[in-house]
Amino acid sequence: MPVRYRVHPYKRIFGIALNTVVVIAALNLMFTRVNLDSSNFIKIAPLVILYIGIDSLMRHLTGLNEVIFTPECLWLRFVLKKGIPIPWESIKSMQLQKRITYYVYIGYIDLKGKQQVYKTTASFPKMIEIMFNIADLAPHVVMNDELKKMIDILREITFGKQETNNEV
Repeated sequence: MPVRYRVHPYKRIFGIALNTVVVIAALNLMFTRVNLDSSNFIKIAPLVILYIGIDSLMRHLTGLNEVIFTPECLWLRFVLKKGIPIPWESIKSMQLQKRITYYVYIGYIDLKGKQQVYKTTASFPKMIEIMFNIADLAPHVVMNDELKKMIDILREITFGKQETNNEV
């Protein structure tokens, strides 16, 4: 049964390589071109570029890289961080909320018994399919109204309209 959803490796490698080049170029610019006679813009621009490059690089290295569905649990895996196993019975809630962008919040009880919430952007590949599968494999999960409506529509499309009244 293990089903795997992940960011395409070429996209991840390209993002890491590009951001590494940007960080190296900003450091090179800071140490070779900036001096006391440089304008304030030339002094500040490499710092801004360096900050943006490091921030983006850290997002590529610590962001969600892979979601794996197994019979026992849901695995959330990352490039540099330790993976998070979430047993199906431990998943308590799932929400889709719009802040500046859409985010998916998964509430669960971790292996130590603490209440945790994992937040990720909804731009992860096939996120709607992932949320649908979580709702099917953990039917006790509590969802917000919008997500529940979306899951119900997907169930209707996937499994067909089910009769609610029992006529002979």
